[in-house]
Amino acid sequence: MAAAEEILTRTLEKASNIIDGVTCGAGMPYKLSEIAARFGIYYYPIVSSARAFNALWKRSYRKTADYLGGVVYEDPWLAGGHNGLSNSENPLKPQPPYPRVRELRKLMNEFDLSNTPIIMAGGVWNLEEWEDWIDNPEIGKIAFQFGTRPLLTEESPIPDEWKKKLLNIKKGDVSLHRFSPTGFYSSAVKNDFLIELEERSKRQTPFLKEQTNEFNEKIEIGPRKRAFYVKHSDKSKIMEWIKKGFSKPMTTPNDTLIWVTIKKASQIVKDQIDCMGCLSQCLFSNWAQGEKGTTGKKADPRSFCIQKTLQKISHGISNLENELMFAGHSVYRFALDPFYKGGFIPRVNQLVDRIMKGL
Repeated sequence: MAAAEEILTRTLEKASNIIDGVTCGAGMPYKLSEIAARFGIYYYPIVSSARAFNALWKRSYRKTADYLGGVVYEDPWLAGGHNGLSNSENPLKPQPPYPRVRELRKLMNEFDLSNTPIIMAGGVWNLEEWEDWIDNPEIGKIAFQFGTRPLLTEESPIPDEWKKKLLNIKKGDVSLHRFSPTGFYSSAVKNDFLIELEERSKRQTPFLKEQTNEFNEKIEIGPRKRAFYVKHSDKSKIMEWIKKGFSKPMTTPNDTLIWVTIKKASQIVKDQIDCMGCLSQCLFSNWAQGEKGTTGKKADPRSFCIQKTLQKISHGISNLENELMFAGHSVYRFALDPFYKGGFIPRVNQLVDRIMKGL
């Protein structure tokens, strides 16, 4: 998030007396500990591996260990929203969380953090399924974060249409993808919004502005007859896309063209122009927090404006199928859990009572 450090600082300046702790992830929040400790507030970093916590500890957190309230382990293959998958991890080959959390605890013990709890996040549906983690010396002090189930409560602020959708999602309907303008992987319900992004990226071909032996097919586009040179093997695909209405090419930072409709191209350009600078750096608009105000790279039309779509879905402004719907990979369990039979939506206290019984 853009200006995250300033927002956190100003918030704690005004309200530190009613705040017990701050949790923060989505990258490597090195400054989190320094800001929290300045106000005597606990901090709870979100990490997806022992390796990530090791980097944070050695660079920053070791200086303010007294205010480390806990470490949130957010499983990158189970949690909803943005996930901390590293380049060395395969998004298609999930690793079980137990050995990863065990490794995190072993590292924390080396740093004399045996009394600091780990908070397991991602894939947590009921405590009964995590019984072997509780009072387990390999795991140590453990707490559990429920992110998906509280969405479906009477008090939850999400629109009613979203709540109804949660009751009917099937296993496998959540997609781990990399279209986010943050550059991170993220998990969301596979709807028309994600399908359009997938298909948009599939209609992609490399190109050059000058002819070569390999890029020897000339394509002229638009009233100004802009010339692009593509491979002979790609020309037939391009002509087929144009016949289907995907007649507008847009350049990407990887020297490729994606082929979209003229209407979609106009929407993409408008969203890029309307960028509000919500991220510290954005692949979609090429905005970046800093003096230059840019990443120095081309804006990427294969991504999307995350501010726009999250505002729309959270306020019920648009059809759910047309917006980004974050969800954890266990969301399909609403349809299977007898607690929600007949479309029952509990109050928060009813859900907490059930969770405390391990169910």
